[in-house]
Amino acid sequence: MTKEHDVLNEELDLQDELVRDVYADYGLAMYLAQNLERGLAMVLALKSQSKLMNKWDLDARLAENYNSTFGELVKIFVASTDPKPVGFDDRLQKALRQRNDLAHQYFWDRGIKFCSNNGRAEMLAELHQMQKEFTTLDDDLAELIEARIQQQGQNIEAFRTRIADSLREMIAGTREPHNPERVPNPIELIGAEVWRPNLSEPGNLVLITRDGKYLIPGEKGLCYGPPEPPSGSNVVTHLYERAFPATINPRPKTEISWNYGIPLANGYILRAETKPDNAAHEFYVSIKRSATRNKTA
Repeated sequence: MTKEHDVLNEELDLQDELVRDVYADYGLAMYLAQNLERGLAMVLALKSQSKLMNKWDLDARLAENYNSTFGELVKIFVASTDPKPVGFDDRLQKALRQRNDLAHQYFWDRGIKFCSNNGRAEMLAELHQMQKEFTTLDDDLAELIEARIQQQGQNIEAFRTRIADSLREMIAGTREPHNPERVPNPIELIGAEVWRPNLSEPGNLVLITRDGKYLIPGEKGLCYGPPEPPSGSNVVTHLYERAFPATINPRPKTEISWNYGIPLANGYILRAETKPDNAAHEFYVSIKRSATRNKTA
């Protein structure tokens, strides 16, 4: 009787251990899948980065990608003609299927396996393989990110140092993870300002939202800018008062970078455009009344 009792206890202990391991390894697999999804969003934000992009455009791209599903990101990446490792598209599509399986029906489809020790052991082997594949893909995406950083002329060692410093600060609790916001549609603007670093240089046009945030024209529409004017800036306010308030769509329906118009109030238009006489890295932003409005005024 004692031996039978000991055997039963051993079986129960093994069962409890395997159940805990399956739950733990499932959680780790989902964590690694989320890392992979974020890495893909970052790679796509750096994709074919235009010389006319400003640093706030990158945040706008990240915010849009963070709001997209993993499937949408994979579709965009697969359709891209940018250089990528051989077979990478197939591996990424497999990872998408695995991640969707984990998120939607993993335990349901393996309900019978989960009822036996042998079945749970099979689930653990499967989860370990997923973890390995997610990790390898994430490492390859990190290499793509570094390659694109280098293509932009940045020092890769300095980039790695910034990443390591940011990680240490987040672990210490002195820094929050970067989580850029996407400008909602519609959004209400109540005014505009020009921020000048000094009076001898051209200023930057900044738009003010009803809730007091600052928007700036970006590559393909309006994006969130700095939380406040840079220290020492000369701020010119009360510009184009008849153009506001205005409720607008911050993302024009155009695929041409830096060539769009956003209607404001009373026939005024926010115009962002490149011009033939501009240098390759220059663009022009203005608020003016439409030609049609001027003719009927």
